[in-house]
Parts: sequence; structure tokens; C-alpha cells
Amino acid sequence: MQKCIEVMSVKAKEAEAQTGQVGLSGTLANRIQFIVDDVLANVEGLCCHPYGCRVLQRMLEHCVEFQKISTLDEIRLCHKTLLDDQYGNYVIQHVLQYGRESDRNSLLEIIVENDLLKLSRQKFASNVVEKLLKYGNSAQRNAIVREMLKVVGEGGASQEGVGSSVLLLMVRDAYANYVVQTAIDVVPEGNEKQMLLEELRENEVQLRNYTFAKHIVAKLGTK
Repeated sequence: MQKCIEVMSVKAKEAEAQTGQVGLSGTLANRIQFIVDDVLANVEGLCCHPYGCRVLQRMLEHCVEFQKISTLDEIRLCHKTLLDDQYGNYVIQHVLQYGRESDRNSLLEIIVENDLLKLSRQKFASNVVEKLLKYGNSAQRNAIVREMLKVVGEGGASQEGVGSSVLLLMVRDAYANYVVQTAIDVVPEGNEKQMLLEELRENEVQLRNYTFAKHIVAKLGTK
């Protein structure tokens, strides 16, 4: 099924490019519409399946535009469920890479509303946060940094490290530290990037005591 989606979609696009006939790719892609329809009727279940998730990934990579849009629209209905699922997270990573700005905004909103620190500490969700940083626009990247710079206060989502920034809690974690490393690499120059680096540099001595923060300390020397 994966190969069928890939080959038929690629051939449809190539035929339109070679002939210059507008709309030909859509006409040819209709040959696999029955597969697309069946998959989209069971999106959430297939996204959370070890093999089904791969079919959705191929659809996002290769399908012609109208099929891809339908796929993105259906997946969007279950963004929150898939974000930290062991298989669904791979589909969400593909949404971030191949999807629309509106899809990335939807996922950014979910991440902010559901605690960046908590999600970044989870094995699967942390991959999604990293991909949002990688494929997001400047505004989306800066929004994540602003969440990192927030101080965990009384009545916050977590009492651990009260008075500490989310960033300094992230660098200590086995998964969340990779999110910080990605942020250092991709966040554009500006106020957010400057505050991110300043927060880390001001606590560099403390960071050297944490196993997972050593790579971040090394990065600071190159920035």
C-alpha cells in the first residue's frame, strides 16, 4: 500500500509536469482515491498502528495536493492524541514537515496549553517539539523559547524547581535537553535567542553538574 501510494502519486505529478496539462495529476491520482478514502475513514486508529502510521507518512510525502489537504484536515482532528503516541508522533512529525502553517500553529497551541516542560520530558512528544522548532517559522520558534523562559511559580503546573525557569529544568532531562539543543541551533537571532543564551550562560557553572547539560554547555562556547 505504501509503495502504491508513492509510485502512483509520483507518476501522476510527473505526467502533469511533462505534458503541461493542468489538473492531469489530480485525474491520475484518482486511481488511488479508494485507498485514501479508506485510510481517512480510520485516521486515528491507523496513525497509532505500527504499520498504519507508515501509510499516513507516505500520503503526506507523496499524495497530490487535494489528497494531501484532506489527509492533513483529518489528522488535525486528533493532533492532541497523536502528539505523544508511540506511533502517532511520527505522523505528527510529518505534518510539521509537510503540512501547512495552520497545522504548525495548531500543534504549537497544543504544546503551550499542555505544558512544554511536561511534553519535552516525554520520549515521543519531545520529538514533536524538536520538529516544530526545526520546521516552524520564526514566530513559532520564538513562542517556544518564551515558554522556556517562563519561571515555574507557586501554583504552576509543577512545584519542582519553583523559582527556576522552565529552560533550566529542561536541560537536566534526558529528552528535554535535546529540545534545548535544537532551540539553540535554529531560533533566529533576536531578543528571544539572546535571552535564551543569557539564561544558560548565567547558570553555566550549575549546568556543568548535570550529565545531560554537558552538550549544551559545549554549544554555548560556539555561540
